[in-house]
Amino acid sequence: RCGRLRDLRIQHEVGQKDTDANWARESGDLLGVLRLLVVQRLCRQDGDPLGLEHEPASGDDAGPFRTSLVSLIVDDRIFSAADDSSVIVWEVDSARKVETLTEYRSPVKCMVAANGLLFTGSDDGMLRCVKSTTLTRVFEVQAHAHAVTCLLVATEDCALFSGSADGCIKRWDPDRGDCVATFTGHLGAVACLIMYNSVLFSGSRDRTIRRWVPSSGRLLTTFEHGTISFRQRCAFLSTEEDGTVRVSRVSENEKFMKIDHEDGTVSLRTKAANYVSAGPTGRLHACSPSIGRDERFDLLENGDETVSLRTCHSSYIGCKGDDLASAGRFTSSEPEAFERFAHCIVEPHRSGVTSLLAIAGALMSGGADRSVKLWDPDSGMLLASLEGRTGVTCLLEADGSLYAGSARGAPLRLPKPKGCLAKASSKPVAQKPTDPQEESSEVGIE
Repeated sequence: RCGRLRDLRIQHEVGQKDTDANWARESGDLLGVLRLLVVQRLCRQDGDPLGLEHEPASGDDAGPFRTSLVSLIVDDRIFSAADDSSVIVWEVDSARKVETLTEYRSPVKCMVAANGLLFTGSDDGMLRCVKSTTLTRVFEVQAHAHAVTCLLVATEDCALFSGSADGCIKRWDPDRGDCVATFTGHLGAVACLIMYNSVLFSGSRDRTIRRWVPSSGRLLTTFEHGTISFRQRCAFLSTEEDGTVRVSRVSENEKFMKIDHEDGTVSLRTKAANYVSAGPTGRLHACSPSIGRDERFDLLENGDETVSLRTCHSSYIGCKGDDLASAGRFTSSEPEAFERFAHCIVEPHRSGVTSLLAIAGALMSGGADRSVKLWDPDSGMLLASLEGRTGVTCLLEADGSLYAGSARGAPLRLPKPKGCLAKASSKPVAQKPTDPQEESSEVGIE
């Protein structure tokens, strides 16, 4: 739809310049997405796009163009930052350059606006705040030792959050610039921040998503594990609220978080944060809050596209007769038919997390590994995965549709997640979208 877009925030977090080439190649530049969503969609009534360009660089070492790093629309103005450390203010209607801010000593990597204030984070770790109308400075602080890679304003909590290439997240007083709390835990650059259900979520280059208490910085959950589901006789191995493990035709609580151990064994964690346990008598339950010897299993491939779960007591998990699962047959032989399961594994991000989006009771994440993941925001259970062709740079929801910015090429329209997926109660193999317009040759569903 060609028309004037207002209050559209487009943000691209760029990592440190000394990061490896793979990260730079996979995360890419958002210039193509920026032109499509801002320049080409900001049109006059006659349909001609407005041209917003930074002046060419000058000097012996300068390149032919200024590379736009981030752009932000605030009311009737557009703020754009370039790699020459300048920030230019434009009028939305006429594309007229209003002012050029040159007091920045290094390139601005992220911008966010709220309550008449514009906050910027720079490559030198500086956090600055100016009034978005008069451009007068409110505060300037050395926020991080490395580049500020993302910013978030939580208006309900009256808080400003900054993420950095040093892996730290900090909470600030947005009016005075005082640091209130520091969040530590990420092992790589923090690429994105969102607030959902009064909880702070962060995505990082360390391939994880973390869930925090926004007031204190206490870490609640780390989203880093894939999930696995087991199917037998058109039914699923699942758990109930009392910890009972059974094979049920009702597709509910059939996904298990797969915890891989260094010795090659796995543990299965339920959505209720308990672990499947098999005792020496063969009794099977999912009530254990921690991992011990009984909570470790060998995940064995049988060579017929099925897998079996062998306990530490040399018995196999199976279901025979009724729908209750047990591990009571102790043997060193091959597993029987009732101890074999078809399975579906959904892998976590294999590269850095670049973007987060909360939708329909679920959390979506985009990564430099070309995938978009769907998570349960409370338990950290990975529900589904979509694979694209290039790294995902941003996620956007508009007019009921979902879009993913691509490191190379045009943005992709994503199929909307089914309601059952958001509740973690879908079948392991996702169905194709019924709306032909939602189908895309660029994206496949695992």
